[in-house]
Amino acid sequence: MAVRGRIIIFTTIITGFVSFVGTNVDDTFVLAIWFSQVDSLLRTKDIVLGQFLGFEFLVLVSVLAAYSLSFIPTDKVGWLGVVPIFLGIKRWLQYRLQPRRDPEEDEVKRTISREKDDRPKEKWVTKLIRPQVLGVSLVTISNGAGNLTVYIPLFTRYTVPELIVTVIIFTLMTAAWCYLGFRIANFPVIKKRLNQYKHVLIPVIFIVLGIYILVDSGII
Repeated sequence: MAVRGRIIIFTTIITGFVSFVGTNVDDTFVLAIWFSQVDSLLRTKDIVLGQFLGFEFLVLVSVLAAYSLSFIPTDKVGWLGVVPIFLGIKRWLQYRLQPRRDPEEDEVKRTISREKDDRPKEKWVTKLIRPQVLGVSLVTISNGAGNLTVYIPLFTRYTVPELIVTVIIFTLMTAAWCYLGFRIANFPVIKKRLNQYKHVLIPVIFIVLGIYILVDSGII
C-alpha cells in the first residue's frame, strides 16, 4: 500500500511538472519582456509578486471549478486579453509623448525609489496593491486563461493530497519561471536588443499577445 502511495505521489509530481511546462512555455518570454522594463516605477519584486498572484488565482479558479464551486464564468476570462492591449498602447504613447531620458537620471530615480521602499512607515498593503503588481497579475491571468481547460479536468480526478502536491509543484515552478524569465531578459545579447528596440517591440508584443488571447479564447 505504501509503495502504491509513493507511485501515486511520484506520478502526480511528474504530471504537475509536465502540465505546468506544457501550458506556460510562452510565459517565460512574457516574463522576460516584463523584466526588461524594470526601472524606477516597475520593480523586479512587482513582477514576481504579480506573476504569483495571477497564476495562483488561475489555480484557485481551477480548483473551485473542479469542485463545482466556481462563481467565475471561466469562458469569459479571455476578455482579459484587452489588458495587454491596453498596456501596449499605453507604453507606446509613453514612448512617443515622453522626452528621452538620461540613463543617469533613471539610476537616480531608482535609488530614490529604493530609499522610499526602505521607509518603515510604508505598509505592506500599499506594496501589495501597487498598480504595477496588478498589471502584471492581470496579464498573467489573461495569458493563462487557456490553462483552465487543462487544469480543471486534471483537478477533477485528483484526491485532496494529490491536489495539494500539484499546487506545491505549480508554485515552485512559478518561482523557477520567474528566475528563467529574469535570466533571459539579462542575457547580454537579448538584453542589448531589447534595450535597443524596446520602444517598438514591447508595445507590439503586448498588443499582439492581447489579440492572440482574445482570438484563442473565442472572444473574437
